[in-house]
Amino acid sequence: MFLRRCAFAVCLLVLALFVLRHPGQAVDTTGAIGHALAVLADAVALVTSAL
Repeated sequence: MFLRRCAFAVCLLVLALFVLRHPGQAVDTTGAIGHALAVLADAVALVTSAL
């Protein structure tokens, strides 16, 4: 459990440093992830409506 908490803290630290050092690229990445999730949601909606 301790290693899981340490890994989570390290992931948050890396994410925060990425956002602080490359804010423009972080915005682009966030937009791309949001778009991908929207496309995935549309695909799931189409599959469930077909069933």
